[in-house]
Amino acid sequence: MPQITIVTTPEEQATVLEVIKTLVGNTVAVSEISRVAGLNQNRVRYIITDLESSGRIKRVPTKAYNKNYVRYRYEVLDA
Repeated sequence: MPQITIVTTPEEQATVLEVIKTLVGNTVAVSEISRVAGLNQNRVRYIITDLESSGRIKRVPTKAYNKNYVRYRYEVLDA
């Protein structure tokens, strides 16, 4: 089966990282981050995944409505 690879740019990552820095400590939906950043919601999901895998942010679960619907807060690991 073919694998789809989504490449995010450093500019997009920097934009989302700045938004996360302003929302630090708050439980926030990806839709809210995308609204503030001015980017597509689906694109922001991939950017957050890339930032998390590179060790720049930490995703902490705060509310679990069920196993598929979890809200997170994001912590910036690098200054």
